[in-house]
Amino acid sequence: MVYRYTGESQSGGKNWEQNRKLNVKNVVMAVFRCCQKGNHLDTSGCFQDTLSKKRQFFAKELLTPMTEIRNEFSWSKSRNEIFQTCPRQYYFNYYGYWGGWEPNAPERTRHIYILKNLKNRFTWAGEKVHDSIKHTLKNLQRGISVLDVDDIVSITLDQMRDDFRSSKEKRYLAHPKTCAFFEHEYEVDLPDAEWKKVADDVQTCLRNFYSSEIYSFLKGLPQQNWLEIEDFSSFNLDGTKIWAVIDCSFRTEDGVTIIDWKTGRSTTTDVSLQLCCYAMYGKEKWGVKPEKIKLVEYNLLSDQKSESTVTEGEIANTRTYIKGSIADIQSLLLDVENNVPKEERFFKKIEDDKIRDRCNFRKICH
Repeated sequence: MVYRYTGESQSGGKNWEQNRKLNVKNVVMAVFRCCQKGNHLDTSGCFQDTLSKKRQFFAKELLTPMTEIRNEFSWSKSRNEIFQTCPRQYYFNYYGYWGGWEPNAPERTRHIYILKNLKNRFTWAGEKVHDSIKHTLKNLQRGISVLDVDDIVSITLDQMRDDFRSSKEKRYLAHPKTCAFFEHEYEVDLPDAEWKKVADDVQTCLRNFYSSEIYSFLKGLPQQNWLEIEDFSSFNLDGTKIWAVIDCSFRTEDGVTIIDWKTGRSTTTDVSLQLCCYAMYGKEKWGVKPEKIKLVEYNLLSDQKSESTVTEGEIANTRTYIKGSIADIQSLLLDVENNVPKEERFFKKIEDDKIRDRCNFRKICH
């Protein structure tokens, strides 16, 4: 079976899956329109009779077999963190699951694919906040009116209730793209108060954002000043694709501002690598010098923000670090050019109870 590939997805294949569905729909609609005009298909798949050259070309494009999906190597901050945490976990996340979406996938591969898509309640909460803000900012960017904050909070909480019920019933076992909680798969005993706390934190994050000075500023931002809002962007480093998903970015009189939303309780996490990657992307994409890129980290839960810039020296150090990380990861590849990994056993499992207890794959990692 073949698929159209549109890029790496955090959720493990969503990009190509959606594209496949759209392509099938387009083919069906093209055939339907053709039949309405009295045309037919011969056994070779070419349109006959009165089709115009344009319609023939369009039909040919739709019926041409798609390129087979390939597991291509790329680098991201999160990919590097997983490799640093546990090479075996890295193997499952980027290789062991491959093909698990197929109806005839081997049982263990299918299981790895399902486990890969698990998320804990904190990751889930962060995604809900990011999704709500992304939707709002996209509307502002396009000149579309934004809902009242009470409506946004209500819609988000309703979505969270639906996600919780779906995961609790383990619908993800049959439909892996639906919400799947680590806590449900591993039957973590959590009181209802813990789940309510997560929902309360989401509400706090959203209300802090919509009452913030940053949001007030963004509401008045001219449309031509908007740059990117969580676009799945990347830049190249010595032939390797480096992913940089920027939460919010826009032009100012002095240069460019990049904002990164945080939703966790901890404010001590080192984000220098992430911010340097953003600056590297901004320099390549928009031709802006690093000192003209203002990086804003806004913790929505604590309603605190910090601003920083990076220097050419810091970017040089980050470039060196990424090259070293790529070399370490690719040392476990059998074929670097085609991104073929060595056998699972070469990706050593880290024997640490704290890591194991939080690992999605502990059911199949022996």
